[in-house]
Amino acid sequence: MKLLKELFGLTLCLFGFLTVAYSQSSMEERLKNHVYTLAADSMMGRKAGSEFARKAADYIAAQWEEIGIRPLAGESYFMPFMQRQYHNLAGVIEGVDPLLKDEYIVVGAHFDHLGVKTKNGATAIYNGADDNASGVAAVIELARSLKALQPSLRRSVVLIAFDAEEEGLYGSNEFSANPPFPVERIKLMMSIDMVGWYRASGYVKYYGTGTIKNGKRLLHDELLIPDGLNVKTQKFERSLLTGTDTDGFARRGLPTLAVTTGLKSPYHKPDDMAHLIDYHGMAMITEHLTNVVIAVSQDDSYRASGKIAAKQQLDKKFVFGVTANYGSNYHHYTAGALDGKSKVFAGIGLNGQLNMKYFALRPGVFYEYIGARHPEGDMSTHGITVPFDFVLQTPPSGMGGFDVFVGPYYNYKFAGKQGGAALDFKNLYNREETGLHYGIEIKIAYIRIGFARRTAFTNFTQAKNADGAHLRNRASYATLGLTF
Repeated sequence: MKLLKELFGLTLCLFGFLTVAYSQSSMEERLKNHVYTLAADSMMGRKAGSEFARKAADYIAAQWEEIGIRPLAGESYFMPFMQRQYHNLAGVIEGVDPLLKDEYIVVGAHFDHLGVKTKNGATAIYNGADDNASGVAAVIELARSLKALQPSLRRSVVLIAFDAEEEGLYGSNEFSANPPFPVERIKLMMSIDMVGWYRASGYVKYYGTGTIKNGKRLLHDELLIPDGLNVKTQKFERSLLTGTDTDGFARRGLPTLAVTTGLKSPYHKPDDMAHLIDYHGMAMITEHLTNVVIAVSQDDSYRASGKIAAKQQLDKKFVFGVTANYGSNYHHYTAGALDGKSKVFAGIGLNGQLNMKYFALRPGVFYEYIGARHPEGDMSTHGITVPFDFVLQTPPSGMGGFDVFVGPYYNYKFAGKQGGAALDFKNLYNREETGLHYGIEIKIAYIRIGFARRTAFTNFTQAKNADGAHLRNRASYATLGLTF
């Protein structure tokens, strides 16, 4: 009898192992089929707005319909935007908890790519197998797994295939701005973008654990990680050169996770082909995603941290920043035909900004070194400057924008020299200076790069020179700012 029990136990273990192995193998085959279909030459690179992007969208819709995913809004998965030029697809798996089912975990991947390009008479198809047929395939199979496990979901799961990501994150920005339910009901948004090169990368990485309380612990929970999968995490997205569909959600203060195996694949090149994808790695990642979504859906204590990445804080009402200025300054003579020659102008300081979409107010405080050449010896001063700018800006969109600014400033010089001697601020020179400065900046995420000029309205000298002229400072300089 004991022997029979042991044999029965071994049989169950073997059956369980074979079931898991078969399930893993089946998922790999389905993932492979999705990627080969979406990244086929016949899809012509899935350029957003093209008939081929629509073919890819139809394929995704057919898969969701076969799985049994319900459309999120109305009777169709398709959610057109921008004069119906583009289409997101969205489905939902409803949670079973009477209260938590009205909270949502959003999982998305973009299905568009770069299309076809012709150069020197040669045509190349940008199939985008990793970018981002891999992410779409993972979302399709995630939908299949979650639908089978729907009784274990307490919060609801929204599945989205985003359009026009390559055009400027248009699809995800559209949905995050106009969801069919209050945006604050989104408790987590995950963007699956380029997860097909696990073997080459050696890991899958989740960016954004800092947006979730105990986010790192959640993602590194060994009970959720399939055997053989190496999971890495980073608190926030930092790269200025890459952006994914988390951006629009993060700017609304929502927790986000960007999931990727990195840029090891032939990123934005014709060589990004389906036969190069690591489907076993994709299957492990999809299994981990499934486990993470279920864990978040069931966790009563799950909370947002209230923090988002600096690169995604562009919509905040008030932001702080640090700015460095470097250029040249010269003395303008209020009478006569000639001005002085220039020397170094440099400064560094802190500024805040109160945003009102197209307008902003930007006060600051700076330390400044101001130099100028003079016939009787070069001059330099050290001072504190307080500017107050009025800013006309493009509203935050995608990864960049620009602004123009103008405003008054006040400068107090606490030290200065001419040659090797200290400047006489009691009898010859004025410590205080007021004037106007103005300029233009380009914004790339949390970096500001610009050019500015500054004109003093008050005299640097207390008395006129022999020609009846006072000296006034004039500066031109480049600016480099970081927003926190």
